[in-house]
Amino acid sequence: MIDFEGRAMHISASPGAGKTTLCLGIVSEIILNGGRAIWACRNIPDADRFREILHKIDQSGLGRISILNFSSNLAGEIDMIINRAEDFGRRDIVIVDDWCEGYGRAMKEDISAAKKLSILIQSTNVIITSSSYEDASGSADSGWLARGGDTIKNSFVTVFLLKHHTSHGFRSISWEGNEKLAKMTSKGLEEIVS
Repeated sequence: MIDFEGRAMHISASPGAGKTTLCLGIVSEIILNGGRAIWACRNIPDADRFREILHKIDQSGLGRISILNFSSNLAGEIDMIINRAEDFGRRDIVIVDDWCEGYGRAMKEDISAAKKLSILIQSTNVIITSSSYEDASGSADSGWLARGGDTIKNSFVTVFLLKHHTSHGFRSISWEGNEKLAKMTSKGLEEIVS
């Protein structure tokens, strides 16, 4: 759905839009194609959601997924994440789900850690996610803004994942002038092809 290869991606999503679901779908594809994944997160996703989306992956494939819970301190775990990905290649991926808290300003330490993570793009795929926040100034076209300011904006390609404004269950995915429509299903996000 998203052309992320060779570029560090920041998926910024409105609350409940499905950023974790989108990333689980990406992990599923990577693993089914023989790759490996590191899933680092503040909160472990719901086990039932994991099973629904990763249902096609056998025991061997599940063994190629490392799950790291960093609670509230990404900066304290960033070196471990980078070291675990040391031998990763282009068919592998590192995902940091909720790289910063979903409220208030992103902490400087988290921003620095995320920027440090972006160097991995030289050898493997990197996606970070965060919750978007509403634009009170009215300057953003979508009405939503991404966390992390210019540091994250300059280190990652920002992808907005938003609930569709008119169609229940649909999502809008936009980045760099591209826009796709997806439907939320029990198996994850599925692109709507017109």
